[in-house]
Amino acid sequence: MIKIVRAVFIRRYGGVDVLEVGERPRPEPGPGQVLVEVHAAGVNPRDWLLREGRYQFRWLLPRFPIVLGSDVSGVVAGLGPGATRFSIGEAVFGMQTTLGRMGGYAEYVAMAESALARKPPSVSHQEAAAAPCAALTAWQSLHAIGRVAPGRRVTVAGASGGVGTYAFQLARAAGARITAVTSGPNVALARELGAEVVVDYTEGPWTDRVRDQDVVLDAVGRTPFAAARAALSGGGRYITTVPRAATFAAAVSTRLLWGLTGCRWPRAHVVLVRASGADLESIGALMATGGVRSVLDGVYPLEAVREAHARSRTWRTRGKLVLRVR
Repeated sequence: MIKIVRAVFIRRYGGVDVLEVGERPRPEPGPGQVLVEVHAAGVNPRDWLLREGRYQFRWLLPRFPIVLGSDVSGVVAGLGPGATRFSIGEAVFGMQTTLGRMGGYAEYVAMAESALARKPPSVSHQEAAAAPCAALTAWQSLHAIGRVAPGRRVTVAGASGGVGTYAFQLARAAGARITAVTSGPNVALARELGAEVVVDYTEGPWTDRVRDQDVVLDAVGRTPFAAARAALSGGGRYITTVPRAATFAAAVSTRLLWGLTGCRWPRAHVVLVRASGADLESIGALMATGGVRSVLDGVYPLEAVREAHARSRTWRTRGKLVLRVR
């Protein structure tokens, strides 16, 4: 007998009107996978990019109907063959792998156990569901690419958004000196979260006022490398979350300059986030102690998914949006 779950899915690409809330077959965990009873699901730009047919990895997804969503927090409800990291009943959170075919906007989702981490008891399911994609993007940008360490100077542009709010908290936790770039209404939030210097970009180009940075993380893709390099030190690293042809070209050319000349030129990088339970364990440990927290712009019932997508689509969220599943 096929078990049925409530889920958000699409039968075709389009606007928010193509989002449906209805019944879908419950997934079964495959080898190395865990079945998660979802309590909350994070809303990310990749979700509405997929809905609109613009998600860069959409060709890896199954045929319609497609259940959206990659970020979840919930409880382990089943184990696939060979899955041994977790036990039934454990609270976990994580981001679906690229090959995992989404599925997070549902009462149950099957995910690779390697993509999951244990949820700290002091962190709610909604706070945990907000974190995976955005916090992993920030973590991998800062640690794998930026090599953030105590005393290094880090600027986060788009500091009040999903990736941005995690990024400068994680950089601060690593002992870096933080400059947060945001708009006037969000200056107080940036200071509250621990930014050492806050620059209001509505008062003029922030790249005219920031210098000698070891890392510039463009968390919203609005400051190209050509503009950001003025803010970088000689060996500084520019990292963007938005893959564009110009940035890839800059990444290749600056890497060649390093290799051919041996000089410390500013370098450009594009971060492509990957699912990692190990990285999430590190992030979760910081969340458990209060060193990093999720900023929730809004929590919506599953039935209000169209409203959540419309809000995300504005690029004006303060922190993250979450769907309440249970």
